[in-house]
Amino acid sequence: MYKVFINNKCIFLLENRDVLNGREGKTHQFYSESAFFATIDEFEKDKLSENLFVIGDPDELLSLFPKIEAAGGLVKKEGNQLLFIYRYGKWDLPKGKMEAGERPPETAIREVMEETGVSGLEITKELSPTFHTYRLDGKRVIKKTSWYEMTFKDDSKILPQKIEDITIVKWLNIKDIPWAMRNSYSSIIELLTNSGYL
Repeated sequence: MYKVFINNKCIFLLENRDVLNGREGKTHQFYSESAFFATIDEFEKDKLSENLFVIGDPDELLSLFPKIEAAGGLVKKEGNQLLFIYRYGKWDLPKGKMEAGERPPETAIREVMEETGVSGLEITKELSPTFHTYRLDGKRVIKKTSWYEMTFKDDSKILPQKIEDITIVKWLNIKDIPWAMRNSYSSIIELLTNSGYL
């Protein structure tokens, strides 16, 4: 099963609906690529439904999307703090697209450094990836973001990367994260929940 975010709603790609424990939503049985994408477009505009369940082979369904690879970091500081950025009016985690020849861990470290100014980053754990679909140049794409928990050596040059529309870089105490998540993205909330921070 894959959980794909579309704005703050979810598309579940799954073999059957039995694993969903009674969640409510629209269901689509996959039979053609065109109908699959038309259903997603309709779901995106639907203001009433929060979940779409697409029944089929999850790996095959995921492979139908042109893929964009990205990576980011969940940076920890002693005293139960995590590093957040504030971009486009929402609390987020530093992340960005992979460049040619990069592997996801390299992208994650580079993006965190560029977007926050924190250096001496070291990956301590690989976290679950998140998936997000949107339209790019008229085509529906899927962005897979690989996530890594990190430690660091130096945050003396902490600074938002304004060219990327980041206005704030801030260490948030664990107890303040639920407050920040009231103004964040569902994929970030999912990541923090799965990682035990929410």
